[in-house]
Amino acid sequence: MLGPRIGGIFKFLIGILLLQVATALLTYTALMTDLKQTAYLFAALGATLGVMVALWFDSVIGSVKEHAMARQQKRHSREREKIRMQAEKDKLKLAKQRRRSSGGATLKTGLAVGGTVGVGVALMLAQLMTLGLLTISAAGGAALGYGIRSRQEKMIRAREQKQAEKLLFAEQDLPLLTADSEPQPDKRRPRKLPVE
Repeated sequence: MLGPRIGGIFKFLIGILLLQVATALLTYTALMTDLKQTAYLFAALGATLGVMVALWFDSVIGSVKEHAMARQQKRHSREREKIRMQAEKDKLKLAKQRRRSSGGATLKTGLAVGGTVGVGVALMLAQLMTLGLLTISAAGGAALGYGIRSRQEKMIRAREQKQAEKLLFAEQDLPLLTADSEPQPDKRRPRKLPVE
């Protein structure tokens, strides 16, 4: 960070020293000559020297600014790449968590329903028919409820996805309205009056 500034300072210092040396030479030469004859020449030389130094400083400022812009763009591109990579990692982590949670919940639900059905069958075999049938029907209802709930969640996610896509692509589907457009005539058929 200090390197470009020092380089810019040295370039400015060189320009200032050149201006001072040239001004001193012009002043010495003007004092040694007859100013009545060469006044316009020295004025033109001084103006030319001022323009050249101004152009020198402008080029120094331009190069320092371009170098600073290049550094900033490089820094921004690195930050953008870090953010993109972090977003990809977060997306993968979220996908893994979803797979784990949905897989674990399905396995746990399946084990619970299976265990309940097993208890119901055991009760039926132990001559407690009503209690066994009640347990089996409760397990079947739980399995059916979880199945319907997961299907509804899938349908809701699909509907939300469609709505999000509609919002993203809504600009392409909208017709353009103009202030000069005339209203379209009504193309409906006239009603026939009932005949008496």
